[in-house]
Amino acid sequence: MKPNCTVLAGLLALTAVPASAQLDKLKLSDTVQSIKFAGDLRLRNDVSAKRGAGQNNRGRLRYRLRFGPEIELPENLTAIIRLGSGTGEQVSTNQSYDNLGAQKAIWLDLMYLRWKPMLNDDAMTSLHAGRMQNPLWRTYSSDVVWDDDFNPEGFGESIEWVLPGPDMSVFANGLQAVADEDSNSGKNQWVFSSQFGVEKTLPLESRLRVAGAYHKWSDENRSSFGQVTVQDGNRRLTNGSLAARFGVGEVTGQLSSWIGSVPLAFQATVIRNFGQVHNDNIQGPIGRDGYQAGLIIGSAKAKGQWEAAYFKKYSQIDSTVADVADSDFGDGGTNRVGHIAWIAYAPRDWMVLKVKGFVTDALDRSFPTVAGVTPNAGTNLDKAINRLQMDLSIKF
Repeated sequence: MKPNCTVLAGLLALTAVPASAQLDKLKLSDTVQSIKFAGDLRLRNDVSAKRGAGQNNRGRLRYRLRFGPEIELPENLTAIIRLGSGTGEQVSTNQSYDNLGAQKAIWLDLMYLRWKPMLNDDAMTSLHAGRMQNPLWRTYSSDVVWDDDFNPEGFGESIEWVLPGPDMSVFANGLQAVADEDSNSGKNQWVFSSQFGVEKTLPLESRLRVAGAYHKWSDENRSSFGQVTVQDGNRRLTNGSLAARFGVGEVTGQLSSWIGSVPLAFQATVIRNFGQVHNDNIQGPIGRDGYQAGLIIGSAKAKGQWEAAYFKKYSQIDSTVADVADSDFGDGGTNRVGHIAWIAYAPRDWMVLKVKGFVTDALDRSFPTVAGVTPNAGTNLDKAINRLQMDLSIKF
């Protein structure tokens, strides 16, 4: 017992001194300037009510755990590392309670370098490389294109410049991400995104931020992406690759304002897949348009605060790449229309309670889901999916 007591005493002594002194005592490296740890834990009850042939109701208890360090290095360089729960999906770190309590895996959720050079007092610039958070500016309405849990692997660039005089700033973001690499192929599949926007201060302490973007997928028809989860929507070839081409134009805007002391955020995203044209791979009508728009009232970010929201979403079959779009709307992906609403309350600065509902249906009912049933000639499938999520989230 003596060695164990000695180790315990040492750990207690270490935690009794300030973090900065602990870091000096640990002597990780002369290169490390500082280390900041952060994470979050979410417990969720996720219930789906489905109708139609091949559709089964589902109820799941789930959790999400994310934790890792942000390591400050010399020359304005930062290393960001985060571990996460889940099953290795590209659009989720959720893990269901199942398998008789069998242990669950931890994955590498983030691992990238961020460089923030000082170019000008009025400009904020950052460059990213690795498995990173999406560098594009996004609002909640943006999940018609990007699931919030999707972390691309590649390179990202961001710059925002405050203009003198007119209370305005301009910004630009770029993303060059590898979608897939195959040893037997001479070409890798990529996605290239460019985004340009402006933010303007308005009367009554309001602000308008608008951005236009174009997301070009390269060699997306060559093979599948090797993705862990194939989401509903896009037309696919027998080898699992996408049948349509994808060059997605996007316009996203947010008007931030107030009612007294209560914040308001009006958001909208409109998309069109300009790469989608009739070709030998496509049968049926071109489905290339989508949008999401709504309002968030309040902001549950501190003790005693609350928020409520409503959004309408519409996403045609090939409006965007389904496998990186929102995974919660229906069963995730595209070819779906419906409504989203939630209410949230923060009983503590570090805790949020949230109830969120989805009422959705398929746009083209003659189109089979990934794991669904192909309808007989002249018939349609009922593919309504209503979903309720009840969350307890804490940050640390």
